[in-house]
Amino acid sequence: MTKKKSDSCLSILFKMTILMLILAIVLVGGVFFAYQKLNDFFNRGGTVIVPDFRGKHIVEVEKIKPMGLEIVRRDEKYDDRHLKDYVIAQFPDPGTVVKPGKQVLLSISLGLQKVNVPDMVGNSLREVDLNLLNSQLVVGDRAYVFSDSVPPDRIVSQSPLPSEEYGVNKEVDLLISLGRRPEASRLPDLSGVTLDDAKNRLKAWGFNFGRIFSKPDSGRAKFQVISTNPAPYSSVRKGDVVSLLVSSGSDEGTATAEDLKRFEIYSGAAPVGRPVQPAPAILVNVPEKPVVSAPVVSLPVTANMPPVVVPQTQPTLVAPLSEKEMSFVMPDGFMPKEVKFIHITPEGRQQIYAGAHKPLDLVKVKVPVVPNSKVQIYINDVSIEERKVEP
Repeated sequence: MTKKKSDSCLSILFKMTILMLILAIVLVGGVFFAYQKLNDFFNRGGTVIVPDFRGKHIVEVEKIKPMGLEIVRRDEKYDDRHLKDYVIAQFPDPGTVVKPGKQVLLSISLGLQKVNVPDMVGNSLREVDLNLLNSQLVVGDRAYVFSDSVPPDRIVSQSPLPSEEYGVNKEVDLLISLGRRPEASRLPDLSGVTLDDAKNRLKAWGFNFGRIFSKPDSGRAKFQVISTNPAPYSSVRKGDVVSLLVSSGSDEGTATAEDLKRFEIYSGAAPVGRPVQPAPAILVNVPEKPVVSAPVVSLPVTANMPPVVVPQTQPTLVAPLSEKEMSFVMPDGFMPKEVKFIHITPEGRQQIYAGAHKPLDLVKVKVPVVPNSKVQIYINDVSIEERKVEP
């Protein structure tokens, strides 16, 4: 009786195991079948890879978009990095795999936001700052110029011009007045006077005193002036800084080779060529024997400057052998600048041309050909280039 009961339990257990196995197989098969059906359903019609539309014009986007994608403008906004009607951003991102019929949302640029440039001519610098701040603009390059009609520290001109449309946060360049140009005069020759005397003269003439350099010179007493920077007879104005090169006698000087390049060491100056703005001729003596008495020549200076007297016997001038045309291209910018040509010879220096020119103008000047001479070119009284005058 017990044996029959045990066989019956084993039979039931076996049958249940077989049943569970069959159910598991049916369940796995059903899941696999359902996955295939769902996959076929969702993947019917294939897929599309979203291209990269960023940085492209909206017209180009319509040309290159794949079949099955729909282009939608999501928004439009100002952007200084993209021109008007160019794509700033997109969703979905480039390279995304999507189903046909998917919408691609684009952010389109309206270009650079523009404002009208305010009129700031004649305004003070404080007024300029307020006007630019209110107009969402900023100050750009500043340049300074003398003006007879505009008071100091006020605007003479601007770029861009007033009422012109300009991008937000862009720079506005300003031309600022320095007031009336100071009266120019010739710097007298201080060579040979003592250092203290030179200081007193410079102060009386209205110049600022600069640095003192020294070099050994056995032919001059210690602290006797050899030359100046600017050079003697240069065109100067009140308030300019004048540096001195003095003799250190037999002692070691303080001036380096680079410092000495700032000075033109000579006594006197003789005009050469045909200057545009004539300068006074300073006649230099080369006497063969000591002179007991000699007439004197006074250098023309301003009313506040005492005349400088140079003894002379038989004056001689250096005449150029020929002339050579020298070309110079004005630097780029947005305003005219004054250019000067200074001809420097062993006998002295002289301005041979001065004039105002627009940016990138070609300036041609005829330069006298004198042995061992050179030409210095100044822009707004700042030396920018030096050229040798080759025969």
